[in-house]
Amino acid sequence: MNYFDILFIALNTAAAAGLYFLAGYAVRVLSCKWRVCYIIPALICLVLMVLKGREISLLPAYIGALIPIAGFIKDNEKIRKSASIISAVLTVAAVPVCLLNDGYRAIDYVKDFKDGFNCMKKHYVLAEHKNVDWDSLYDEYLPQFKAVDDDVENYIAWLKFCAEFHDGHVGFAPDDTDIEDAVNERVFGNDYGLSLVTLSDGRIAAVNVDETLAEYGISTGTIITEWDGTDPLEAAEKSEAFSAKGFADRDNEAFYKAVFAAGTGGDSVTVGFIDESGNEKEAVLPKLGFYADRAEKTIEILNGGVETGHLMWVEINEKTACLRIKAMMFDSDSDKTGDFSKMKNGIIEKVDEYRAENFENIVLDLRDNVGGSSDVVKVIAEIFSPEGEHYYATDGKWDDEAGCYLTDKATGKFVEGKENFYTGENLWGHGKVIILVNANSVSAADHLTMIMRGHENVTVVGFTEPNGSAQGIGGIELESGQFIFSNALLLDENGDVFIDSGANYESGNDIDVRVLLDEAAVTALFVNGEDYLMQKALEAVE
Repeated sequence: MNYFDILFIALNTAAAAGLYFLAGYAVRVLSCKWRVCYIIPALICLVLMVLKGREISLLPAYIGALIPIAGFIKDNEKIRKSASIISAVLTVAAVPVCLLNDGYRAIDYVKDFKDGFNCMKKHYVLAEHKNVDWDSLYDEYLPQFKAVDDDVENYIAWLKFCAEFHDGHVGFAPDDTDIEDAVNERVFGNDYGLSLVTLSDGRIAAVNVDETLAEYGISTGTIITEWDGTDPLEAAEKSEAFSAKGFADRDNEAFYKAVFAAGTGGDSVTVGFIDESGNEKEAVLPKLGFYADRAEKTIEILNGGVETGHLMWVEINEKTACLRIKAMMFDSDSDKTGDFSKMKNGIIEKVDEYRAENFENIVLDLRDNVGGSSDVVKVIAEIFSPEGEHYYATDGKWDDEAGCYLTDKATGKFVEGKENFYTGENLWGHGKVIILVNANSVSAADHLTMIMRGHENVTVVGFTEPNGSAQGIGGIELESGQFIFSNALLLDENGDVFIDSGANYESGNDIDVRVLLDEAAVTALFVNGEDYLMQKALEAVE
């Protein structure tokens, strides 16, 4: 049972017992002040209902809390004792009712959806930019939430709803984090012993292949031509995991799409492939288990950054040092005060050291960077950008009276507010800066990529672009979890939305060098375990 409910029942039972013994004493001392005590159970009930909400299974206890009021109305020992006994019995009777009721404290998933939807509809700053059709979304997803039976189904429904916005800042975090594995097993589907990737020439290759598939002639790098009678990319669209992912940029979606195909199918799947002799063959692969772990491992290999701690330095070779940045954060004190001078001084100290040792390249590894503070972005940009003032972004202009960001009625564009700048110090002016990104380089990592990639000494490299989501976030706390979305507006110097894709599904946060995922990349990543992106980045700046 819920702790609040146990507390309520315990307090109510104890109060009923106390009121029973008080009944005789109150009559003997002939004082009216004791009658006030007989409304205490009702007050306890009211407070706990406000804190935790009503629960139909506790109805006997609610009634039991009201019964002692008879002792407040009637100054009679017999009535007060009888009311106390009845109150205690009804309160205790609520325990088996709660335990036997499958709907006890059940979350109202439909109410959660409606509350989250209405909050987002009111405050989502990218609604017009993305041409959001709120009515269609509501009509599509309300029946899905009405069909939800448990937390797992609820989380999946939220993931699919969030994916509709192609915005990395739209998300749902369930209160019960223990359901993650169950959700992943459900949405990723079955494991048939391999994963798939799309090569840069459009072919589909097997990767992360189980050794048992060798008997069929399938190994890492084998070209897959068909998946259960259809094109693998068409099969991917049947994957619940794919529909729940919600990439913010269409190019990034295309890069990862094939991974999701390999989980679609039943107890077995028929796979068409090209064997080592160049002949097309078929194999029926049995289900080995759930695909979630293999899919996540494949994505981890594709995305893998330098394996070291956050804001730690690694020497890649005799002339290249790498700063691993997993988040635009430093420590809790800096986050609270906004003073990141300790972080800045630490980076500068290492930069000076590498300059003295004649290093030529510094790599900023932003792969899988989860975002964070714009103040951290400025610290890093100040250190490595050319000297002078540089433009960052422009705040949208907020209207307090209307409770929204202002738009120009003539142009339909947002009205620009304060412009933000940072001052470059060019502390690595003699050398080159390489920024490594992937589709999980999100939010503040998107910011850093956007404001630095135009500098002459900076090269941004990736298999994919960064995530493509840049606005500030807010949200609403629901009964089943927290729902967040973009609610604070940033614009670029042209007055357009900063980074986030519009209806065209293109973020525009491009990269300088797109590394091809070809046969050499597959072998390096999935056979040799090498950091292929790092290798190609260093080649690119030579």
